[in-house]
This record gives sequence, C-alpha cells and structure tokens, in this order.
Amino acid sequence: MRFSVAIAALGAIALGAGITPVSAQTPAPWKPTRNVDLVAASAAGGGSDHLARLIQKIFQEQKFIDVPLTVINKPASGGVVAWMGLNQNPMDGHHLSISTANLITNHIIGRSTLHFSDVTSVAQLFSESVAIAVRADSPIRNGRDLVARLKTDSGSMSAAIGTSLGNSGHVALALVTQAAGGDAKKLKAVVFQSVSQGVTALIGGHVDIVSTAASNLAAHHISGRIRIIGLTAPRRYTGALSALPTWREQGITVEVDNLRGVIGPKSMSAGQIAYWEAAFARVVASAEWKANLEKNQWTENFAGAEASRKILNDQHDEMRAGLVALGLAR
Repeated sequence: MRFSVAIAALGAIALGAGITPVSAQTPAPWKPTRNVDLVAASAAGGGSDHLARLIQKIFQEQKFIDVPLTVINKPASGGVVAWMGLNQNPMDGHHLSISTANLITNHIIGRSTLHFSDVTSVAQLFSESVAIAVRADSPIRNGRDLVARLKTDSGSMSAAIGTSLGNSGHVALALVTQAAGGDAKKLKAVVFQSVSQGVTALIGGHVDIVSTAASNLAAHHISGRIRIIGLTAPRRYTGALSALPTWREQGITVEVDNLRGVIGPKSMSAGQIAYWEAAFARVVASAEWKANLEKNQWTENFAGAEASRKILNDQHDEMRAGLVALGLAR
C-alpha cells in the first residue's frame, strides 16, 4: 500500500514539473541507423538496375536519408533470388528491393513459392505500358496487320521476350493474340538474357516481333530502326512517342501495366513503412525524377504502402488472365 502511494506521488511530482513519465512517452520515429541495401533483380544496365541507381543518386545528392544506400544486383531466376532473399531479414527496414511484374507472375506460373503478399509493399513508383514492335521494313505496318496475322496463324511469327517467359511483355502479346481471336499458346516466344539482345535479333531479322516496356524501345523507334505498332496504355503518350496508337484505338481492348515499385521484407513495422513512404515521396517530387519520367515515358502514379498493395492485387488478376491464355498458369 505504501509502495503504491509512493509511486503515485512520484508521478504527480513529475507531471507537476513538466516531465512525462517514461511509460507515457511516445516512441521515437524509426529511421535507418546503418547502410541500406536496395536490391535490383537485374544485371547491371537492366531496367531494375537503372531505376535503383537513379534512386541511389537522388537519395545521396539530395541527402534525403542520413545513411549510405548500396545497390545490389541479383538477376537470377527472374527475380526469385532477389525477392526470396529479402525475407532472410524479416522486420528489418534496412533491406529493400525494386519490384516488377515478375513478383506476381513468378508465383502464378510456379517458378516461385513467394506470393506478393509475403513481402511488405512500401511504395508504387510509376508504371509504363508495353510496346509491341516490328522491324522498320516489316510488311506489318500497324496493329491491324498484326492482329490479322495472329488470328490466321498465331504460330507463324516469332517474338523476342526478355528475360523470362510470363513477363509483362509476354502477357501483353498473349492478350493481344487472344483478343484478335488467335491462339496464344501457339506463340513462338524466344527468350533473351536482356531486352537489348532481343532488339538486336529483331533488327537482324532473326525474330518478327519484340514485346517489352515502351522505354526499352523508344530510342530505336525514334531512330527508325524499328516500328512500334501498338501500346498497351490507356491513352496515348505525350512527347516523342505521341503519334503511337494504343491497342484500344486499333480495336483491341488490351491494357497491360508494367509496374515498378519498392518492397521490403515481411513484417516491417508501421514506423519503418512510414519512413520509407515519406522518403520515396520526396524522391518522386524531385526535379531529377520528373526529368527521368519524361525521358523514359514513365507514367507517374506514386502510391504509398496501402494503395500499392491494392495495385498489386489488381495486377495479379490482369497477369493471371494473360498467363492462362498462354497455358502457363499453375
């Protein structure tokens, strides 16, 4: 009894002196205290690597975070190694990775047991549509020509796909083929270790089509070496690619979004998620980020953790439809 009264008295004295008892103090917000790893599920020079190094550059030059950030490349198995490795450090906000559509498709086709819900969604950074292109001298002049060919004989054309079956480029071509009335299972997909190798094969006449993110083909289209015949975007681009039609304009209702985001290991705390949401919000508001959006034809659609989880769920349904058409869904 006397002990309880003494504690109460001490609490009253502390409050009277303007001191908050330890038990009532608000925990300090989380922030990284050591080096942060940002994993890119591609080799140096790949799409995820380019994005990771842009983020690293902005963080360092603008001093948006107080600790070093290191880019680590783990290109094996279509991202499986990169994303499975995150969960070797559960609840640790010092480990992040760039996410792509393969985070979703790997599970659908049975390449990985990791579901996108097994990691922590941190932020959605941007999206970009898929472009389907042919050689500049191809007899296929536009999307309608390709649709007619795919409907008549879906297996008569070979398509460069980088870097794994079932990725967003492969799914986009499957959905276009299905919408045309063709058989997506008959598509001749040729997998290359990089998109650049696939483009080289197209220019050299070794494949008939290439299907990949629009930013990978923009420079080749502008130079006249290839011809982009359709975009899986909801509306036309602006700028240098403004003349390119969407598939919807050509009578094919297909939209495929090649999302790029940031994920962390499972069970990250609310404080860790809040810190990184705010940090990446500063990145996408920077002048250098906006310049890269325009340069690469990326569509700005930044979203925090909660909204990005819903975006991934919606993309799961979209990708599964394409992979079912290809006969790859498990």
